[in-house]
Amino acid sequence: MLEEASSNSSGNILAIISLIVSLIAIVIGLLNFNRDKYKIVVDLDWDSGSHYVGMQPNVVEKWGAIIVTNQGRRPVYIRTIGIKYPDDERVLNLLSEEKNEGVKLDEGNSPIIIRIPHDGHLKRYAKDWKKLSAVAYDVAGKEYKSGRPWEKPSWAE
Repeated sequence: MLEEASSNSSGNILAIISLIVSLIAIVIGLLNFNRDKYKIVVDLDWDSGSHYVGMQPNVVEKWGAIIVTNQGRRPVYIRTIGIKYPDDERVLNLLSEEKNEGVKLDEGNSPIIIRIPHDGHLKRYAKDWKKLSAVAYDVAGKEYKSGRPWEKPSWAE
């Protein structure tokens, strides 16, 4: 009877140890799964650069930029990058024609940078500049949105 109780308790200890090891393995697997996802970050900079137009030293063209970065570990294809306006549900794709099938963003790739000229189209939204945001869509249709810009752009003054 004493031997039976001893083997039963050693079986229970072995079961508890295997339960703990399997729970640790599950937690590590979930952490790896979350780490290995892709993470798309979209930034909007309204006043990122300027240059002189042609040979005219007093004519300066300014532009903004949409910057799309993959900070995750899995590759993702970005199909559409544009600006979301408050009065229009559609987003005009600012990627070039040859990239219509999508741009692959791997871990460590340089970001996709799209220039946005300060033209008359943006000046229509001078009062509502806080409502504009940059968006990117992957090939599955998932939307990634930039945060709201903190500083007033030069074209909205």
